[in-house]
Amino acid sequence: MTKIILTLICAICTFTTFNSQNINLDEYEIYIGDTLVAKSDFVKFSNTLTEERSKKLQFKPISDGAKKAYFFNGKLSSNGTIKNLKENGFWQYWHPNGKKAREGEFVDGKPNGTHKYWYENGDLRAIGNWKNGVYDGKWEMYQPNKEIVIQVYKDGKLIE
Repeated sequence: MTKIILTLICAICTFTTFNSQNINLDEYEIYIGDTLVAKSDFVKFSNTLTEERSKKLQFKPISDGAKKAYFFNGKLSSNGTIKNLKENGFWQYWHPNGKKAREGEFVDGKPNGTHKYWYENGDLRAIGNWKNGVYDGKWEMYQPNKEIVIQVYKDGKLIE
């Protein structure tokens, strides 16, 4: 009977330990040593981390300040400033191949003003306006075949 009780206690402790290790990545920055890692890359490639990198892995609460995050391939992923624990000011993002992906202003973590987007090959993909985190104003979308689609939004709703 004692063995059964001990086995149950061990099983419960193991289950609790594994479940308590779930982490909300929206609340943490991911570092390998001193390098801030792009969350998208971590989610995609964390199961392929070498033992050496795994030992240097750290989850730190998001902090204010200038931030540069990198892809696992060493190329820059994003560059901007965190203020009040959210993106604020001008931010730039890159594709894993090093070509620019996006740039624009953020206010309290929400896109605001004109943002530009690029395809992985470097061609312009879109230029559009945001207001408090929703589409607002003119958006020009550049199709790979060079056709331009223009849409107009008001408070996040397509009006034209």
